[in-house]
Amino acid sequence: MVLERKLSNYHTHSKYCDGHGELEEYIYSSLEKGIRYLGFSSHAPLPFKNNWTISKKDFFKYRELILMLKEKYKEILDIFLGLEVDYIPGIISPVSPEIKAMDLDYTIGSVHFLVQLDNEEHWTVDGPLYEFERGIEVTFNGDITEAVKQYYERLNTMVKAYPPDIIGHFDIIKKNNKNNRFFSESEHWYKKLVYESLDAVAKSHCILEVNTGGIVRNKSSSLYPSEWILKRCLKLDIPITISSDAHNPEQIDGYFRETFALLKSIGFSKYFQLKKTGWIEADLKNFC
Repeated sequence: MVLERKLSNYHTHSKYCDGHGELEEYIYSSLEKGIRYLGFSSHAPLPFKNNWTISKKDFFKYRELILMLKEKYKEILDIFLGLEVDYIPGIISPVSPEIKAMDLDYTIGSVHFLVQLDNEEHWTVDGPLYEFERGIEVTFNGDITEAVKQYYERLNTMVKAYPPDIIGHFDIIKKNNKNNRFFSESEHWYKKLVYESLDAVAKSHCILEVNTGGIVRNKSSSLYPSEWILKRCLKLDIPITISSDAHNPEQIDGYFRETFALLKSIGFSKYFQLKKTGWIEADLKNFC
């Protein structure tokens, strides 16, 4: 049975970057699962070798296909052209000239890369555990607090100077921190860094993403951001949207029902959806 289409998801990764599946497969899944507003957000091209971002060459094919699909499904689905854009100082940001020239409907701004390792490999904060451990040891002399500090400082700079439409997976630095392997989120130094970042977000015009992808892909035991951070977001009146960071079509509404229930229990009454007319507040009770 086709559900009434009210939901939205603006964070998706297909075969064009590190996801799986054709774009139209995401559309089919959206129509089956009640998604009415769908954004495609491949990882933006980067000027160094990696295996998980869209290439500049493929971007134009990706863009033309999305524009065609927009037209094809315009009566039943609002489709948006986006990119998840890394912030790497001196290299790329959500407002870089090359990104602006792509004529996107929206951007998701994320921090994945912090430093280069001794072999000039770009180290990601959300890579495999062995890579994360190596980066902490090699670059930060085993000091996890310094690594986390640099992550949030970079996030703050992006929000203040190069603001995206959506801030992606706010606290993804915790991805490899299952069972408090490296730090506890209750530690004073960590909460201080998070609160400082949230203050920056609150002063911006950015929308904070509630990202279910860590749970959906069994990478994290909690949402990005954590529940205690969401409570602070509510207190600061930070606007939110909800996405699953889908890497295959079946994940398009992953953990949405539970997330809506949690947000409602915290006290949220609204969340934001991108429609053809722009960003609109939606009543959360309609989705619980």
